[in-house]
Amino acid sequence: VRLLEVRLEAQTVLVEANVAAERVRELLETSGRRAVLKGMGGPDNASLGAAVAALSGPAGVRGLVRFLQVSPQCCLVDGAIDGLQPGPHGLHVHEFGDLSHSCD
Repeated sequence: VRLLEVRLEAQTVLVEANVAAERVRELLETSGRRAVLKGMGGPDNASLGAAVAALSGPAGVRGLVRFLQVSPQCCLVDGAIDGLQPGPHGLHVHEFGDLSHSCD
């Protein structure tokens, strides 16, 4: 992980890394502050597509899931959900977003 820029007034940090996004977040949080990753990209800055989904639910459950198409065969999915009660939970990702016909 290489630090590129820190902007205290905007509370942002720009880094370059070749490790998993979760590891970058963990390293940033060693500062004692909560970190949320807002963007990712490849070394050549070519975009094959990206999306962000904001999640919200009852009783303060909220989160953010990011999708980054890193190659024609690979989509990186990264996210965090806060406010869940202990116990089993599920998150389902479908290849096609239109579920109006039961995924037919």
